[in-house]
Amino acid sequence: MRLNLKRLQLPWPKTFSIAVTAAALFLFAAGSGFGMGPVNFVPTPPGHGVSPKKSMVEARFGYIWGANEIRLRDGDNANLPPSNRWVACDGLLFGVQGETFVMKDLAVRAQGWINVPMQIRSNFNVDRIAGSWDTLGQYVAADLAAIYHFGLGGMPYSAGLVAGYRYNNFDYQSKTVGQPAGTSEDHFHVHIPYLGVYYANSAIVGSVVRLDILASPFALTRLDAQRRRQGIVTNIEGHSITGAWFESYFQWSWPVSRNALVGVFANYNFLLLSGGATEVQARQGSTRFSLDSRNHLFMTGLSATYTF
Repeated sequence: MRLNLKRLQLPWPKTFSIAVTAAALFLFAAGSGFGMGPVNFVPTPPGHGVSPKKSMVEARFGYIWGANEIRLRDGDNANLPPSNRWVACDGLLFGVQGETFVMKDLAVRAQGWINVPMQIRSNFNVDRIAGSWDTLGQYVAADLAAIYHFGLGGMPYSAGLVAGYRYNNFDYQSKTVGQPAGTSEDHFHVHIPYLGVYYANSAIVGSVVRLDILASPFALTRLDAQRRRQGIVTNIEGHSITGAWFESYFQWSWPVSRNALVGVFANYNFLLLSGGATEVQARQGSTRFSLDSRNHLFMTGLSATYTF
């Protein structure tokens, strides 16, 4: 598989602003004729009202497509050349989520994601040597958030504010195709405090629709990496305290019993990092670089929710 850099350079702020606005207008219009209670409940038949706020657990199963650009540029000496790599992160995806109310309008939510890596072939340069590489990309995410639900009595929808913390772990294991043999390992630890909003509607054709928009201007990151090629070992240590993160999550579910729903979901994640990195090469000293990273993740799949 050859990753196309131009195709992945998405104008995400403008594109997703338009998409989010259009989705919100559609959902508002679709739900304007229906009643809506809190976000976590199963729709009840017309004339019977809605269920009270409930705790919930949810399982998700799907697939993840991802690509991460890792760029080291503007080296401070000639020991090591700059490098630019696109590595893939694809595979089956599993997720879990739990949410419960701790006060009348305040809930806490915990969720996690993990993928089963699949081998993806791509082309990139290491030390100005071009070649094909097979990569296994591991993605792990953990999230803890507080959600304040607006008291919108009589309104046809539910909405609220979200404040949370996201931990992302990216682990890329690459090896060369053919000779000379070599390996490349990149391991990112990313800490993201974020704010966001959600919108939910429980009566669109008897279903439950939810849209979450989360974002942060901060992404605290540490990079640990190592490259081995032609008998030379290069260790890389990078740090980033500037960047940006954006996530949109859309889910459409249908009740299968009074307490259970099944649905479909789609998720887009964008992560931008900017910082510095030091490469230490055996027998040749070290070089300091500027570090840039852009990460696009697309997820889609099925969900199963139980409320209690």
